Amino acid sequence: MSSEFNFVLKSTDLTMLQGVLDAAGYCSASSLANPEGYNVAAKLLIERFQHGMTSADDLSRELERHFGKVISAVSPPSFELTRASIQGRPLR
Repeated sequence: MSSEFNFVLKSTDLTMLQGVLDAAGYCSASSLANPEGYNVAAKLLIERFQHGMTSADDLSRELERHFGKVISAVSPPSFELTRASIQGRPLR
């Protein structure tokens, strides 16, 4: 008898976990820039999920507890103004 623990993640579970990663700023762009950090965060979430932490809020707090302040997925307004001026778009 094997001592391995088999756990199947449903597509809804994966979608929720991806949503937690996205909200914390771990998007596909950050995974290309820092694949190790993205992978560690994803593995942490999967491990916690498999051990019963199924709330998105709890998982988000767990990411913050392990890796510090949540990375904002939204650009700050000053960045957007700078981007608009560089691109020659009207400032809002």
